[in-house]
Amino acid sequence: MLKLGYLAFAVRRPDRWQAFCRTMLGLPEPITNPDGSLGYALDGEVRQRLVVAEGKPDDLASIGLDCGDDAALDALLPRLAALGLATERAPASLGNARRVARLHLLSDPMGNRIELHTGAEAADRPFASTEMPGGYRTGALGMGHAVLVSRDLATMERFYVDALGFGVSERLMAKVGPIQVRGTFLHCNRRHHSLALFDLPLRKRLHHFMLQAERLADVGAAFERARRTKVPLSLELGQHPDPDGTFSFYGRTPSGFDFEIGAGGQEIDPVDWCEHTTDVTSVWGHKPKLGLQLRMAKELVVRGLGG
Repeated sequence: MLKLGYLAFAVRRPDRWQAFCRTMLGLPEPITNPDGSLGYALDGEVRQRLVVAEGKPDDLASIGLDCGDDAALDALLPRLAALGLATERAPASLGNARRVARLHLLSDPMGNRIELHTGAEAADRPFASTEMPGGYRTGALGMGHAVLVSRDLATMERFYVDALGFGVSERLMAKVGPIQVRGTFLHCNRRHHSLALFDLPLRKRLHHFMLQAERLADVGAAFERARRTKVPLSLELGQHPDPDGTFSFYGRTPSGFDFEIGAGGQEIDPVDWCEHTTDVTSVWGHKPKLGLQLRMAKELVVRGLGG
């Protein structure tokens, strides 16, 4: 089975990201990769799960999908070719920077680069953090999830389901303030969703990424830390409905897209799963902050003007 192996970002202010990763996310000091990017560990399993490089987009640069082993990757590549999807073997320099043994590249219909890989370099030490003493849950579930912005959910869904083999966990149709939110939650293992696709009035590729803490107490401490250090909050503490059930909060990264720190999410059986539908985003809490409301209002105006 696939799992979300890493996320790579191209950011305008790497210095602010260093402070954010250290203070807000509670990550140990990063490694410096051969291309100058910084790699942050979330566990004692692999060397890097978040990769941050300087770049103009200030957005998601790529999604790393761990194929598990060479046999799984070798089975996936001809399936993609049969569907007319072009893949290419990444140059050795990129593989070295990502610290993986094999790396193949392709793009989804919105132009997001997908990095299929195997053989992620093992961590050389256990994860240790004063800010997140319980650590983050990864392992067979992968590193949390990423929510992508798309105006064509059907085409994106076909790509991830038919080509990459994801399954649909849940569909969302909800009214949040003045905004009609449509979303599709996708699984590739026992995590309720490793990727989600949302039709939102945003110009970023990424709405948010989520890191799953092992302990509820660490989520509460992170929320207090965000308020104390004046990290802009988007949604206050709250809980998503079952079958996800994650207890979390959302804040804003230095690049303007959001992050989510949560815990307590339920696992699913991907073999026998039947997709759900919901019209609520949260069963309690997740109250939107004024800054988020203003951002969304601005984007609605831009979309209305055809921007």
